Amino acid sequence: MTLASRYDIVVIGSGPAGLAAATEAATMGLTVALIDEQAAPGGQIYRTITTTPVQQREILGPDYWHGEALVAAFARSGATHSSRTTAWAVTREGDGFEIGLSKDGAAHLVRAAHVILATGAQERPFPISGWTLPGVMTAGGAQILLKSAGLVPSGATVLAGSGPLLYLIAAQFAAAGARIECLLDTTPPGRWRDALRHAPDFLSSPYLAKGWSLLRAARSMTRIIKGVERLAAIGEGKLEGVRFTAGGRSHDIPADLLLLHQGVVPGINLSNAIGCEHHWDATQACFTPTVDEWGATSVPGITIAGDAASIAGARAAEARGRLAALHAACMLGHLDAPQRDARSGAARRELKHWSRGRRFVDAL
Repeated sequence: MTLASRYDIVVIGSGPAGLAAATEAATMGLTVALIDEQAAPGGQIYRTITTTPVQQREILGPDYWHGEALVAAFARSGATHSSRTTAWAVTREGDGFEIGLSKDGAAHLVRAAHVILATGAQERPFPISGWTLPGVMTAGGAQILLKSAGLVPSGATVLAGSGPLLYLIAAQFAAAGARIECLLDTTPPGRWRDALRHAPDFLSSPYLAKGWSLLRAARSMTRIIKGVERLAAIGEGKLEGVRFTAGGRSHDIPADLLLLHQGVVPGINLSNAIGCEHHWDATQACFTPTVDEWGATSVPGITIAGDAASIAGARAAEARGRLAALHAACMLGHLDAPQRDARSGAARRELKHWSRGRRFVDAL
């Protein structure tokens, strides 16, 4: 779709937060452009949801297919969608911003009164001995290939690292027919003890059932080895196996593919470049933007929504996207503060629901 020269709001990123923000803003009558590098909306969590070749819905699971309704609502909203477009600069221009974009091999400049960053999360770097060998890649990268092209690993596959996404990807690949040799969980035992103080909150959260279901699915499809340390990829010229320590003993497992994952962190490249204030989050062990309850940053006119602000998951990101749009509408004079607050009730309830139990997950 051809971009206009100016919009009320430009949203950067088309994951759950960006889709929700753009839809909310457009349905209020604001002019909105959604900018994204990918060919289709959905972000990483709902990647290629309108075009994926994986049509056996049980493989990717109900959390993935939840994105269908979100993408459909955005398509009806009237917002402009610019796909395969990279935002490379956001600079102050008068009373708004000028956004530098690359699309179809050419540079473009678009102006906006308000910018919502919904750039999502990225996998945390996880270097180990041998990680540059062919046959070693991130678990998230492999998941992209599954969602976008239906590619399933051949040969013996080992997953290693920590976090719920590791178990989800193991279950997805096993359901798709991959040979998962084992899952190596590197979560230190002390992290489980730290998490226990948040257990009461977790027990009443939507993550309890999801976590138990994931763990049960993974256990039924492969063996899980916990307390893994000293992880290394071994081989001559390519991956041939995985070496690790568990239970005080060293182990070697033959492998053709090793998928690494150590959680995700906010994608802060743009917010950093713009000059938004950031702080160190000791719990999530990463730098995160400093934002208020609406996602407003230290730079007036720049709001951050979803996991780009802090990791809280897709459904929380959706609610935070709506809150960011309501804040932007208020800042632009489209709503007054009482109207904004009244319209935010449903999103705040959703956010509270999907935030319950996150402290337990983060502690791990």
